[in-house]
Amino acid sequence: MGPDLVNACIFCAGMLLGMDLAPRNGLGAELGFSYATLARRYEVQDVRVDTSDVTPKFLLAGMGWARPPAGDLGAGTPELEWRIRVALATSHDQQELKPDPDFGITPIVTDGTGRYENFSLLGRLPIGARDSVEIAGERRSNKATDLINIGGSNQTFSESREISAERNDFVVGWRHRWTGLEAEGAFRIAKVSGFNATANSFQHASGVIYGGEAEARWRPGPWTFVLHGERTSGDIDVHRESQPDFHDRDSSLPALLSAVRAGVAYSWPRTQVMLTGTYGRETLPFVALAPTGTETVAYDDGYDPKSVNDQFYGDVVVRYAFTPAIRVRLGLRMAWGDETLTLTDSSGARPTRTLDIHRRGIFGGSLSDPLGSPEFGFYLGADFAVGTPK
Repeated sequence: MGPDLVNACIFCAGMLLGMDLAPRNGLGAELGFSYATLARRYEVQDVRVDTSDVTPKFLLAGMGWARPPAGDLGAGTPELEWRIRVALATSHDQQELKPDPDFGITPIVTDGTGRYENFSLLGRLPIGARDSVEIAGERRSNKATDLINIGGSNQTFSESREISAERNDFVVGWRHRWTGLEAEGAFRIAKVSGFNATANSFQHASGVIYGGEAEARWRPGPWTFVLHGERTSGDIDVHRESQPDFHDRDSSLPALLSAVRAGVAYSWPRTQVMLTGTYGRETLPFVALAPTGTETVAYDDGYDPKSVNDQFYGDVVVRYAFTPAIRVRLGLRMAWGDETLTLTDSSGARPTRTLDIHRRGIFGGSLSDPLGSPEFGFYLGADFAVGTPK
């Protein structure tokens, strides 16, 4: 179980054919729980912080079957495998900008609820002793309804908002194995979409982008080293409207999803530990998760967004076998990033604005401060052998 399905970020790296720890051989089932955050913060005139976050709480269930390659071929990936996983979550949206009359800053507060509906399918089929054809599909989706209070007194609201983000990936690849080593290459298709509608503005972006991925794994003794990269890009269709006349603004704009991941794992008889670091870059003509109040007002006022996000993710995974049939898994993710949001006036009359958004979360009160207030993800789960463990 990688971090993809139990991660608050819809458009972050999706390692469909790549993996961290080797799956159970034979037939097995998975159950797990995860808490995650995605947070965005903007400093308004250096006196107030406009914060927004979304926090899903996932339940994950999965089942699969795997058979390892013969002898010492490969570095942990099964030669024959099928797997299905489903991760469902309720989520909470929250945004706050406190007022400061001395600087003309009015309060903006958003509160809402939503849901995540994520799933993945994976299959591997051996072609000879050293090769496998691989195919995978994954859907990550978030939908939420928010109430927004712009400049009003407490417990009042100015408008409601429907917001959604969705990413669907389909990957077909080939993996070749040597003794203790394997390499994979794949073709990737991704459909991305974002939707943001209030009483005063409407944005809908959707389209298919294309690319590929590659992975190398090396297993010398108890160690495993992994290097994985992926990239998809292309143009997607964007439709926008806003007050006062709500005229249609249609365009085709570029989108990019890319990531590079490096990892190292070590195995003892009952315990496996893996550390990975991932650098990701996303360029999208919309913001469909955790918009700040400053952005909400800008969209209603006729500004069009372009988001460029650079983010680093650090993951640690620990798995322990209590018995051959039961293994418990603990995962922790922390992410830090900086996002440049360019706001262009749709009428062309006003200058372009640039917002420097920090991808930072706050958890545990002051506990997160020494860590740089990262976005946070936590997973606890187990896998179980069905029948006699292999």
